[in-house]
Amino acid sequence: MQKLRHTINAVFVASLAVLLVSGVVFVAGQALALVTGQGGWLAALNEGVKGPACIAASVCAIAGFLLSYKQPAKQNHQQQEARTP
Repeated sequence: MQKLRHTINAVFVASLAVLLVSGVVFVAGQALALVTGQGGWLAALNEGVKGPACIAASVCAIAGFLLSYKQPAKQNHQQQEARTP
């Protein structure tokens, strides 16, 4: 079970990284295209970057849900009470 959780965590981290990088590229590319007046760049970014970013977001969301659904077994910790002098 722990190996499955580790695999899902790796998928989550990898898809989150892809999502963040593609999001930055998408927004920065749009800003650059607007500043330079290149409408073709906007269309190219919309076709080339938006699809993988949406797929990465979906994979990241599913992996995050699965990670939050089943928490690992908690270790037994005894509560320490504060001592008053």
